[in-house]
Amino acid sequence: MNKIKQHIYKAMLWLLPWMCAVPLASCSFDDDIDTGDDNAPAMLQLSITAREEGDLNTREGTEVGQNSEYMHNLLVLFIQDDKVVKKFLPDLSNDEAAKVGNLKTWTSESFTLTPGTYTVYAFANIDSYFSTAWSSLTGLGDGESLTEKGIDIDNIVLEDNPASKLDLLTYFIPMSAKEEVTVTRSTRNISIGLDRLVSKIRMSITGKPDTKVTALSFSGYADKIGLFSDKILDGEAYTTTKTINIPEDGWSLDSERKLTIPDFYVNSSPVGHPFTVKIKTVETTGIIHDATAVTQRNELPRNSIFPLTLQLNDYGLDLEAQCWVSPIGSLPVEVTVGFTQDTYEITVPEGCQFAFTVKGININGGNTSNITNLTGTWNMPDGVSGIAFDGATTGVTTVKGHVTASAGKTFDLSLLVTWQDNGATYNRTYTVKVVTDDITNFPFKSKTRTPEFGLDYLRHEMLNMFKK
Repeated sequence: MNKIKQHIYKAMLWLLPWMCAVPLASCSFDDDIDTGDDNAPAMLQLSITAREEGDLNTREGTEVGQNSEYMHNLLVLFIQDDKVVKKFLPDLSNDEAAKVGNLKTWTSESFTLTPGTYTVYAFANIDSYFSTAWSSLTGLGDGESLTEKGIDIDNIVLEDNPASKLDLLTYFIPMSAKEEVTVTRSTRNISIGLDRLVSKIRMSITGKPDTKVTALSFSGYADKIGLFSDKILDGEAYTTTKTINIPEDGWSLDSERKLTIPDFYVNSSPVGHPFTVKIKTVETTGIIHDATAVTQRNELPRNSIFPLTLQLNDYGLDLEAQCWVSPIGSLPVEVTVGFTQDTYEITVPEGCQFAFTVKGININGGNTSNITNLTGTWNMPDGVSGIAFDGATTGVTTVKGHVTASAGKTFDLSLLVTWQDNGATYNRTYTVKVVTDDITNFPFKSKTRTPEFGLDYLRHEMLNMFKK
């Protein structure tokens, strides 16, 4: 019986290596042994993603990025006690998605880190085109001190309006992230989400069908951006303007009274700086209109979409015109001045004096009680003869002047009307054609010294731009 046991024991010793080889992992004793050493290096993988764009308005859910709004190049630094502990600068030149700024996620090979707390900096799509500090960051090596290299990552700023340099062909949206990460011996994965450093403006225009837009701009955002949202900019300006490229023949509102402008990017901007939209339109009569309005929103967070609607509302300009002639040997006589509907043409008798008064704004034919600080500023082209203003022309409600004693003359005047409505300031420039006609074509209204005003209304489309 003892001999049988000995044979069995020898057989088990002979089979043991083969049993451990299939599968080998099932006999990995290291996996089953707890060393109890909390300082043992952790085996990790790092994942970097470009986050989905946030929602700033009333739309529900999120919207994924569009083509070329993701990663093109990448740099990741693990910093501890001012020193580079681990650096990733992957070569993405052969990655088809990265070539066109469309790499959504990047995952590293396995690496080890000693347990502890690290500051992780991650950057995508930033190169020397955006910042001269880029080469100093990519040139860092493991173990090198940021202070000794003269690098202050937290205060790096992308200057000179970086959003204006984007073409999504060679230069893509700059992104960054900064996170404090604690690594323990059981940590296996670290995931970092990048923030795009710009805001996307999604603009549409509503109004009268066939209205043509010939110029459009968005301005008032910061001319520089910090790499991180907690950076307070110093010396930034808010006069930067994004001019929208429009075909020579313009864009027309469709039959549904709407025009959608292609999305564009501007630098993210902190709270406290409202944004200005300027638009030039050509409406039914071929008259060009200029308008300026200020948005209610005064912040453009990074990695955000700002939906903005410019609404061309029907306005009525309450404009009073008074004219009179004073022939020798007669008392001053007032005459009727006609306004043609939906035009900016005023026909006056030759040789007359005139007074034009901006009395109010009728919004969609409704109440004007909220209209305040209404003023007008009149101008005429240089070198024009045959018409002259008498007295003040700037910041007034009434302008006075006189025209030549010659019929058939046309004078193009410019009228800038400014007003406030519920705290928002509106401006619009009108082209007003003053035409002289034979005095015999005007009926006398009065031959007394008692003034009687000839009054009519000029109605047209007025821009009223507001945040959707």
